[in-house]
Amino acid sequence: MTRTLLVDGNSLLSTGFHGIKNMYNGSDHIGGLYHFLNTIRKHIDGYLITKVVVLWDGEENTYPRLKLYPEYKLNRRLKKKSQDDTQSYNRQKLRVQEYLEELYVRQATFNKCEADDGIGYYCEKSKDNNIIILTSDRDLLQLISPKVSLHVISLNKLFKDGDKVPLNGVNIPPSNVRLVKTICGDSSDNINGIKMVGVKSLIKIKPEITQKKVTLKEVIDTINTKDKPNQKEKNIVEGKTKNKEQKFNILDINYNIIGVGKQFLTQEAINGIKELTKDAIDPEGRDWKNALGLMMSDGILNILPKKDDSWVDFIRPFLRLTRIEKDFYKNK
Repeated sequence: MTRTLLVDGNSLLSTGFHGIKNMYNGSDHIGGLYHFLNTIRKHIDGYLITKVVVLWDGEENTYPRLKLYPEYKLNRRLKKKSQDDTQSYNRQKLRVQEYLEELYVRQATFNKCEADDGIGYYCEKSKDNNIIILTSDRDLLQLISPKVSLHVISLNKLFKDGDKVPLNGVNIPPSNVRLVKTICGDSSDNINGIKMVGVKSLIKIKPEITQKKVTLKEVIDTINTKDKPNQKEKNIVEGKTKNKEQKFNILDINYNIIGVGKQFLTQEAINGIKELTKDAIDPEGRDWKNALGLMMSDGILNILPKKDDSWVDFIRPFLRLTRIEKDFYKNK
């Protein structure tokens, strides 16, 4: 069975870009570039991966959710990056994409689409794969299933079906991630939750949330059976947030925008992801030696341990991936 590493490209690149600040080739920062390639190669070996797919956020990727919720990720949009940081990030992203083309890693970007939704749809369309998602975005924990596991980059930990996952200081089944974020909100994406209701107070209302899958309807039904619901419980039923000008039930909006998958993809993205799941990679023009040339140019060889075959150790996992993809192309 195919073992696929499904990578949230922007998440992985950002981790290295912001986390490895003192790695340079001359005047060019290469922390994001090196971390991206090194992480991929380690996971190809560590998880015995036979296929790697990287999905990137497209231009105007927040557009579908902004139509439903204008404040979506407003905190990030208002946070200005310096021109130097923006140029450095974009340069490293383009360079990473060059490497991936040479090393038989599938990748795609679709305008007005977030990588999260592409990842969700890829999992839906690849039920014959064992998939490991690589990301720091805990929204994607909701995708864990018998065939889908998730490696949280920031925790360096793999979560699989049957595990509980950490969310705001508590551990819950992955199937309840969407429910909890719907009610409690998500500050990282500027999504308001129900007024006065945090994860721990939600669990007091419905303790089963820590043990098994619970639906939004079940939470509301539980509250409605009480003779005297408290103010927090009333706020949940009425869908009230801290925003006094709110004129709609926030639960419906939150449930939609926190979900990931086909509903937020363009037709171009849907078609493109279907192709990624089944089409073979054309080997024409691709060669690991081209990637080695890029490593020399970018100074990555200078970072590796000081021994004659260090570059061989670095690139070996990609060579195994290359052989697998070439065989798949011939058989196709």
